Amino acid sequence: MRTNVGSERFKAIDLFAGPGGLSLGLTAAGFRIIAAVEYEKDAGKTYEHNIGTHTKIQDITNYSPDELEQELIKSEIWAAGDELDLIAGGPPCPGFSLIGRSKMYGTARLKNKKLKKEVHRFIAHPKNKLFREFVNYVKHFTPKYFIMENVQGMASYELDDEPIVNVIKRSFGNRYKVESEVIDASEFGVPQQRKRIIFIGTRDDMEMAEYPYSGQINKISTLEAIRDLWNIEPSTNGEVIAATLPNSRGAKFRKRMAEWKCIRKDGEEVVGTEIKYNHWTRKTNERDGVLFPLLSSGSPSYSSKYITIPSSKPRTIYGDIYPSLWESDLKPMFEARGMKVSMRKKRHYVESNGTKWVMYPNASFKDKMRRIRWDKPAPTVVAHLAKDGYMFIHPIHQRTITVREAARFQSFPDSFVFKGSMTSQFRQVGNAVPPLLAEKLGECIIRALKQSAKKLG
Repeated sequence: MRTNVGSERFKAIDLFAGPGGLSLGLTAAGFRIIAAVEYEKDAGKTYEHNIGTHTKIQDITNYSPDELEQELIKSEIWAAGDELDLIAGGPPCPGFSLIGRSKMYGTARLKNKKLKKEVHRFIAHPKNKLFREFVNYVKHFTPKYFIMENVQGMASYELDDEPIVNVIKRSFGNRYKVESEVIDASEFGVPQQRKRIIFIGTRDDMEMAEYPYSGQINKISTLEAIRDLWNIEPSTNGEVIAATLPNSRGAKFRKRMAEWKCIRKDGEEVVGTEIKYNHWTRKTNERDGVLFPLLSSGSPSYSSKYITIPSSKPRTIYGDIYPSLWESDLKPMFEARGMKVSMRKKRHYVESNGTKWVMYPNASFKDKMRRIRWDKPAPTVVAHLAKDGYMFIHPIHQRTITVREAARFQSFPDSFVFKGSMTSQFRQVGNAVPPLLAEKLGECIIRALKQSAKKLG
């Protein structure tokens, strides 16, 4: 396990904390998280189980920064006049999805006609109320720095020919110099192609914080991230035994995942063991049992002492097999499995248990069922995994990825146990900030804190 950047424990607050990806990385960098605010109960329980009981499971829209401060004072974590080093968080801004941007613009226009001209429609839009709460917390605590994470789509969004990024920066007031940059987590040791816009705010009396420099020449691939789980069948309760593979590709990353400590409620420090948790996923139904073998990732073959991966070329997605292969392959394969197939109105089949399924329309689903490549970082892990995992079919097995595999792609350590139902766990993983990226960001803030302290003498 690496040592912290310094011996100090700088104070930080994590807003919209989710299961704790940001907190985990910031703690590893050298911060002490004195409070974390999270609305969703399962995510809050996950946070408490792995990081600490300083979690406040609260609706931030009804939980003011002053209320939090009073609680911290009462618990003697905070004293009047204390300075906060960092506020970090990723407030959900649904208006920035690439699908919803035009809708957001039109709705805002209709609902905010009576607002004063100087109030920008984005700031006033009800969908972005959570963003305003983040701003309120920053203005109340006036931390030396803040980090705000959000979806990449925000970077290209404009209102009235003005980049929304500029509007966001202004909302924090004149006391902060705010920079923004789109960062790909795969460039910082995370085995996932995950691009996010990161805002870093520096208070006007502090040294400017810089963004982390990517020294990642060879990115961590899917295989390297989950090699020890590669041929381990998911279990019904998520618990499996997976031996460490110290000399194989990706061993350094997996060693970090195994040795990264988590802290239980009673203060016990836990590191990864051969028991891996949350290694479960949805059962492959009869329809998918036909479709999955016809999908290929486009990856080359690979062979080592313990693993052989056949070639998966050329790449084949759902749109390549349906409807073009309906008569030649799909219909005969369904029938061979004892399923009835009908052509009435829409193509569908009936499972052996009587369940009727309509085939997905090619127009809207053609690229939404595909395999992950073994030789590249995983695609962006999303909260939609809570609904289905069709964009995350295992590189070689006929199933979607497990919660633990998704957690590895996000760089959550092995001792980190997700709470709640499987659906909830997938959502938590997809919404989280990768801990390894959070650690790199935290290290940059700590360097700036030390430079500021040195300058002030």
